Amino acid sequence: MILELNRQEYAYLKVLKSHNCVTPYESMTLKEIMYFAGGTRVTAYRKLKRICKLGYMKKGCKSAQADTYYITKEGLAIFEREVN
Repeated sequence: MILELNRQEYAYLKVLKSHNCVTPYESMTLKEIMYFAGGTRVTAYRKLKRICKLGYMKKGCKSAQADTYYITKEGLAIFEREVN
């Protein structure tokens, strides 16, 4: 199996999973994700955009003017494969 994600991208998904961000209404902003997983704003934005393109994460409801993100079923499946 070829891994599509690097460590930082995996860390962003792990933050969303650990905070139970699995629906558009239960989601986190870029700033909140960065608080727990680190990274610069520009790099984090690029990586979140890439993860969304891969289908492991989607944009949720707006929080004021900020986009929010949540993990998809495909993203959660990465952690299930890790356990098995």
